[in-house]
Amino acid sequence: MRWGILGPGRIARSFLTGLAGSATEHAVAVGSRDLDRARAVADDFDVPRAYGSYADLLADDTVEAVYVALPNALHAQWSDAAARAGKHVLCEKPLGRSAAEAEAMFGVARECGVWLMEAFMYRFHPRTLALAELVARGEVGEPRLVRASFGFTVSDTANVRMSADLAGGALMDVGCYPVNAARMLAGPVTGVTAAARWAETGVDVTLAGTLDHAAGALSQVACSLASSHHNAVQLVGTEGVVDLPSAFTPAPDRPSVLVHTSGARGGERREIRFHPVNQYTLEAEGFAALVAAGPEAAADLPQMPLAESLDNATTIDALLSAARGA
Repeated sequence: MRWGILGPGRIARSFLTGLAGSATEHAVAVGSRDLDRARAVADDFDVPRAYGSYADLLADDTVEAVYVALPNALHAQWSDAAARAGKHVLCEKPLGRSAAEAEAMFGVARECGVWLMEAFMYRFHPRTLALAELVARGEVGEPRLVRASFGFTVSDTANVRMSADLAGGALMDVGCYPVNAARMLAGPVTGVTAAARWAETGVDVTLAGTLDHAAGALSQVACSLASSHHNAVQLVGTEGVVDLPSAFTPAPDRPSVLVHTSGARGGERREIRFHPVNQYTLEAEGFAALVAAGPEAAADLPQMPLAESLDNATTIDALLSAARGA
């Protein structure tokens, strides 16, 4: 597909790097509220057109799909605008500021006859798919505990991640990944508890929560914008343990590893190595495959089922409410 990029920030550059490595997906336009910034990004990635407004990019008839790489509070507005312009939409996580907003966004996309997907790029990595297959085959037994965490330090209080008005905060920005991983591995969530530390700007700067899954597992999820960099997932089952270091951001230029310790008493330990890949490339190509399948693809994309985005948003709502003591 021919892609238009809304936003000139770091995540947009990561996605553009992924598109540059694809034989099928191509960026044709970059849009920003600042034309100079749009031009700078377009020049860096040999993108032919730059626009000084998001609306101008959406009016470009050559754009078939839009990647929304804007602050969280703008996701719904511009995803909906893109859908109404007839563009398929890959929107950065979290999809909406609430479960209700995310559901409304899907409603607009359906009404307009286009696809909308939340951009959890790690779900397309071969290692993540291998983990899901291990669980499906019963190689770890019944999931009992998931531990997932993601964090780093944001020292600039003017950063959009620290803005309550722009729907920032640790859970919305990075905690959505551990929540998503826990949902993928242990299924739907029926209840949560949480505690948080709050920044002066009003957002959660560190949050830890426990998820109670309908199938019986428990998950411990944690996130922070005031910690050293870390991201990892561990799944503990009745018949084994699986660890994923750098679970959400494996390096695209180095092999990644999945560590599987089998047996209820921790018997055989094996490392499964995966060739370097750019997960943004795989995400773009996977979304294009979904679009190509057409409306009859009712089961939607197996790597990132649409229903999981709504469950993720509902769980995030519940965690924030619990952390506030509501």
